[in-house]
Amino acid sequence: MTEPHSVQGGCAEQDKTWVMIMRGYTQFNVTVHHDKITNTTFGTSYLALLDKCEDGRLIDHMEPLHFICEYCMPFIEKLAPVNSLRGCSLEELVRSPTYELEILGTGSDGAVEIIGSETCTFTPAFSIFPSRLHEQLASYTSVPDIQTRDVAVHVDDRAHSGTVQGTVRLEAGKLKFLKLRMYVREREFDRELRILLNIRERGLVSAECRVSRLHAIVLSGSAEEECIVGVLLDLISPSSFGIDLLSPQIWSPTTLHPKWQQQVGDTVEVLHANGIIWGDVNAGNVIIDETLDAWVIDFGGNNNPVFVDNDKAETIEGDWQGIGRLFGEWLPARTKGEPQ
Repeated sequence: MTEPHSVQGGCAEQDKTWVMIMRGYTQFNVTVHHDKITNTTFGTSYLALLDKCEDGRLIDHMEPLHFICEYCMPFIEKLAPVNSLRGCSLEELVRSPTYELEILGTGSDGAVEIIGSETCTFTPAFSIFPSRLHEQLASYTSVPDIQTRDVAVHVDDRAHSGTVQGTVRLEAGKLKFLKLRMYVREREFDRELRILLNIRERGLVSAECRVSRLHAIVLSGSAEEECIVGVLLDLISPSSFGIDLLSPQIWSPTTLHPKWQQQVGDTVEVLHANGIIWGDVNAGNVIIDETLDAWVIDFGGNNNPVFVDNDKAETIEGDWQGIGRLFGEWLPARTKGEPQ
């Protein structure tokens, strides 16, 4: 069951703690300056909890963050009565109500107060990082697009895991795969977008070039300030064995491995002939569909050195090295029961 709120992140230093909390599509950034909560009931309990962490600093310890979250929850519930993502659109995540809160001592009776409720801004949630990329798209003759308000967020038990990427349903009822432009993954997204547009414009998707087709670019904002939020891709229905080559059930039908290697190789040959480099060969980027055919996904170029040497990253030679290692070394080792 999806919880109505979640701690999305945070950190603590010697003088302060910061935590980000999501409730529904509203986000709260709560700051606690340690010197402002001394001699308070809250401060006594919280600082004692911090002292249990190594060196008195919070790095990967979540208990103090959850302590702040639970303390603020009655206050947060009043500001964010909607406690679920169900039924909300991607636009509501791109323009998420955001509050900057602080816990302060009142100076009397050991009490504290939470301030900041009077100001609300609107910022993207779940590390979504929109960008104005229209200048880079000018050379493309036909760029399909869809507005974030027309993309319904898909919610499951992992909805508060830090991302809402995945299968979404459009207003027309069609299922597509949503891939968002994320913070610290901007370069990868921008590279993939350009490649997907090239693939679409050249009409490369075919039995010889098995890649997920770009359905539309997802946009948000007015015409003057329109931003790219993500892309919608045609959905590849996974096999009953699993979704990609990382799935252990897929390793067993060894008679299919040569076919998959051939299909991946054929796809990469078509891409290379059109000046496109895959750039991220790894087991998680080969999808096996419901008819047990292999597809190539992910053109972000975030090189995996297990399959491609760093000095060959994003090169034709690197693509072939990765395919050779994947099907010639990695996959056979998995079928023999060797650890990953």
